[in-house]
Amino acid sequence: MPKTCRPALRDLIDVVRPARPVASVYMGSSPSRPWRSRWVRLADQLRSDGAGDEVVGPIGAALHRAHTADPSAGTLVAFAGSEVPPRVFHAPGLRHLDLAWFSSPAHVLPLLAWVQERPPCVVVAVGRDAAEVSTAGAGRMSLHYRAEDWREGVRSAAAAVAETLVREDVRVLVVAGEDEVVAALWASLPAPVRRNTTVRWAGTDLSPSRVEDEVRAAARTWTSCVLEDFHDRGRVRRLGVEGVDDTLRALADGRVDELFVGQPEDVTATAWYGLAPTDVAPARSSGARHRCGLLADVAVRAALLSGTRVHVVSAGTRQAPEDGIGALCRVPLTLVRP
Repeated sequence: MPKTCRPALRDLIDVVRPARPVASVYMGSSPSRPWRSRWVRLADQLRSDGAGDEVVGPIGAALHRAHTADPSAGTLVAFAGSEVPPRVFHAPGLRHLDLAWFSSPAHVLPLLAWVQERPPCVVVAVGRDAAEVSTAGAGRMSLHYRAEDWREGVRSAAAAVAETLVREDVRVLVVAGEDEVVAALWASLPAPVRRNTTVRWAGTDLSPSRVEDEVRAAARTWTSCVLEDFHDRGRVRRLGVEGVDDTLRALADGRVDELFVGQPEDVTATAWYGLAPTDVAPARSSGARHRCGLLADVAVRAALLSGTRVHVVSAGTRQAPEDGIGALCRVPLTLVRP
């Protein structure tokens, strides 16, 4: 039975890998109609796109089970196809209309943006006699120490925090506590950890909503920084490309280091792709076995399957690439012969 869970990047890679059509269903969290009637409309859309009962039935059953298990859950996103067993993801906070596609590649861009806005984090509540460290994957750890020796205790807590950040490969640290104690914790972290970590101070409030707000603020800061980098390196130093043709050419050549895709995407722009991750082109090649898909979906598939980082940016954001797509490219190496 498919399990409903929060998606991770590796899940999206599995979903976009097939070249055959995949059913992609987004069911929003604020319905104005009964759930059953909403699903019937989405099922009709999948069938009109060419999906058969062998796809529509299982994905509908998986969504129904997820909805029955938690009717108050946020947006549900599901994928299914001949090469993709039904998978349902819970994406609370993802504002999306009820929409369905049976297309190739799978339509993961809205879910990818949701994942990008919610990177994993380490959460720490630190005081003068105790510290509590928690992560989504590693659970919770409590440390207790004497108040009169709180600085030494905080140094021990910092060592535990640093070990957790490195082990879990996490770059966001959300901290709650008094200014002086938090400052001591930060100062006690090893310099390499401080360089690679974005810290957010939450005062004394570590409620789930406050933690999510701080994590999303950190993610927005990262996006602003990479867009500035795209402008400085990509445009000023001419190490980037933007626009449909140049970006697809860079993806096909395997030169892309970081891909930028605008959201909402242009749902009329298309591109062609084959089985290989870098087999992409703005137009179909004669004699080649290519499929046509939405430009954003084709570019995202090529990047994810090539191990390339993808940044989803708001289409109207300052310094966003033209035509809603662009990339930073690897510096070409020059062979020097003796």
